[in-house]
Amino acid sequence: MRIKTKFSNGDTVYCVNKMFPTDSWLVIGPMTIGQVRAVVTDSPGVEGKEAFSNYMEQCNYEEDYMCVETGIGSGRAYRSNRLFSDRASAEAAAKELNRAGQ
Repeated sequence: MRIKTKFSNGDTVYCVNKMFPTDSWLVIGPMTIGQVRAVVTDSPGVEGKEAFSNYMEQCNYEEDYMCVETGIGSGRAYRSNRLFSDRASAEAAAKELNRAGQ
C-alpha cells in the first residue's frame, strides 16, 4: 500500500480556523508541517458480530497534521480540508465559510 498525503513534513501551510470569541473563520499562518497522520481503515468486519460497531464493515481515510508553531504531539491537530498551500486560497475558503455562516 502506498499512501500519498496532501502535505509532507516541512511544507508551509495556511490554516482556516474558527476563532473565539467572534466565531469567524480566519487564516493563521504561515506554519510548518511537523507531523503527518494518515489513518486508513479498511475492514470487511466479522460475520455474525453486528452488535458492536467496531466489528462491522468499515472503510475510511483521514489525514491530520500538526504544525511546529502550534506544537507536535500535544499541540493542535489540523484536518487536511482546513489547510492550504497559499494564503490566497485559505482566505477564499475563510470568506466562503463566513458567508455560509458555518
